[in-house]
Amino acid sequence: MARERDEAKEHQKDLTRVRKKDANYLAELVELGIALSASQGREELNQKILMAARNFTNADGGSLYLVNREESELHFRIMVNDTLETFFVSGRESEKPFPPLQLYDTQGRPNYANIATYVALTGKAINIDDAYSAEGFDFTGTRAFDAKTGYRSKSFLTVPLKNTSGVVIGVLQLINARDDAGNVISFDPAIEPIINALASQAAVAIENSRLLVAQRDLMESFVRVLGHAIDAKSPHTAGHCSRVPIIARMLAQAAVDDRDGTFSNFYLTDMEWYELDLSAWLHDCGKIVTPDHVMEKATKLETIHNRIHEVRTRFEVLRRDAEIEMLKRKLDGEDPDQCEADFAKRVSELETQFALVADANIGDAELDTDAIFALHDIGEQKWTRYFDRTIGLSWAEHERLSDSELAELREPGMESLLMDREFDIYDGFNRGEVYNLSIPSGTLTSEERQVINDHVVITQDMLAQLPYPKELQRIPEIAGNHHEKMDGSGYPRGLTGEDMGILEKVMVIADIFEALTAVDRPYKRPKTLSECISILADMRDKGQIDSDLFELFLTSGMYQEYGRKYLREDQCDDVDVPQFVLTPGTA
Repeated sequence: MARERDEAKEHQKDLTRVRKKDANYLAELVELGIALSASQGREELNQKILMAARNFTNADGGSLYLVNREESELHFRIMVNDTLETFFVSGRESEKPFPPLQLYDTQGRPNYANIATYVALTGKAINIDDAYSAEGFDFTGTRAFDAKTGYRSKSFLTVPLKNTSGVVIGVLQLINARDDAGNVISFDPAIEPIINALASQAAVAIENSRLLVAQRDLMESFVRVLGHAIDAKSPHTAGHCSRVPIIARMLAQAAVDDRDGTFSNFYLTDMEWYELDLSAWLHDCGKIVTPDHVMEKATKLETIHNRIHEVRTRFEVLRRDAEIEMLKRKLDGEDPDQCEADFAKRVSELETQFALVADANIGDAELDTDAIFALHDIGEQKWTRYFDRTIGLSWAEHERLSDSELAELREPGMESLLMDREFDIYDGFNRGEVYNLSIPSGTLTSEERQVINDHVVITQDMLAQLPYPKELQRIPEIAGNHHEKMDGSGYPRGLTGEDMGILEKVMVIADIFEALTAVDRPYKRPKTLSECISILADMRDKGQIDSDLFELFLTSGMYQEYGRKYLREDQCDDVDVPQFVLTPGTA
C-alpha cells in the first residue's frame, strides 16, 4: 500500500509538472501573440517567430521560408544556428545564403522529395528523428551542408504556416532538438501541438503584416498617381510634384545628419519619413481642380489660347484701313507724297502701339501708371466689323449675351481695338483685354491669383477629410502649409515660424527651390543655383523662410547634389556659400 501511495504521489507530481509546463507554454504563446501583433517590420516579425519556436523546443537551429505563389517557390527568409554561430537574413547579405526551393519540377510535378517543399505542398507537419536514416525524403543537400561545415544535422521538425483560410503561406523548420545537457535528441511529439499553435499565430501575423504592407503600397501608389496626374495636367509644371519630395527628403536627411549643429536632437522614425514622403507628393493635390487656363496662363491675354494673335489681327485691320485711306486720297487727287508720309506715320504709330501691347502681355516687367494709361488710350481706337458676331458661338456663349447685345452684334459696327465688355466677365473671371493687359506684374489677375492660391485651401480641405492612422495625422499640415512664411506673410492661414514644425518649414524651402530651378515653366527662364541661393537668402533676410534650415541647405551641399542629378549643366554654377552664411565657421 505504501508503494502504491508513493507511486500515486509521483504520478500526481508528474501531472502537476505537466500542467505547470503546459501553463507556461500557454502563457508564452499568449505573450508571443502580443509580441507578434506589435512587430513593426517583416524582418523583426520573422525573427520573433523563429526565436520563439527554438525556445519552445530548445532547437540548435532553424529556418523560416515563405511561399511565393507567382513563382511556385519557397523563399528563404531567415536561418539561425547556435553551433555554427550563423545568423542569416534574406536581403541583408550581399549574397543569398540559400537559393529558392522549387515547389514543382520542370514537368510541373509536385516536389515531394524536399521536406520543406513537401510540407508546403501538403500542409502536413513532419518530425524526423535522424535525417541520415530517414526514408522518403532527399537529404542530399543536408549531407553536403554538413560535409562543408562539419555540422551534424540530425533531428528535424518541419511545420506549415497556414493562414485563416487554411492556405500554406510558409514553412518553419527546426533542427537538432537538445536536452538540458546540450545533447542532440529527437523532437518530442508532445511539443508538436504547441509548435503548430505557434505556427498558426505566426501565419496570421505574417498575413496581417502583408496586408499592412499592401495597404501602404496601395496608398503610396495612389498618392503617386495623383501627383503624376497633377504634373501631367500641365506640361509647364510637369515633374513639380515628383521633384519636391526629392528636395524635401534631401533637406530632412541633412537635418537628421546634423549631429553637432542646430538639429542635433532632430530625428525621424520610419513612419515620420513615410509621412513626409506622402505629404510632399500630396502638397499640390488641390491643383487637380484649378482651371487649366489659369494654371497654364503664360501671358496676360491667355485664356485657352494667347489672344495676342486676335489683337494683332485687329492692328493689321487698322493698318489696312490706313492703306486704303491713303489710296483713296490719292485717287481723289491729293498730294501723293503727303499721302505716303501720313500713311507711314500711321503705320509707325500702330507698330509702336502694338509693341507696347505685346510687351505688356508678357508680364516680365512691372507696368507703371503711364503704360497702363497708354493701354487704355490704345484700346479706345475703333475698327469696323462687318460680320455677324453671334454665329458659331456655343450655347453657353449665347446664354451670356442679352437680347440687346445679340441684336447689336448681328449688325456691322464699330468696335474698340482692345475690348472690355460686360459679357467678358463670367465664371468669376474678367477676361477683358485692357483689364488683363493692365496687370501691374506677372500674368495673373487678382481673381486668377486667388484661384491659384486657393489650391492650398483645397489641398487642406481634401486631405483633412481622410481618416489617417495616428502616425500620419500631420499630413494635412505638412502638405498644406508650404506657402506659409516664417514672418506670417504667407497664405492661406498666415502662420508664423512658431506655428510650424520642422517638416513644414522643410516643405516651404523645397517648394520654392523647385519652382526657381524648374526648366518647364513658360513664364520664366530656369534660374542658376547661384541665382536661386541669392533669392532664398533674400527671403531668409526678410524672415520668410527658416534661417537655420536655409543655412543647413547651404552648408550640407545638398543643393549641389540635387543640381548634379536633376538640373541642366548650365544651371549648376558656383555658389559663394560664405557670402550667404550667417553663422561663423559653418561654411
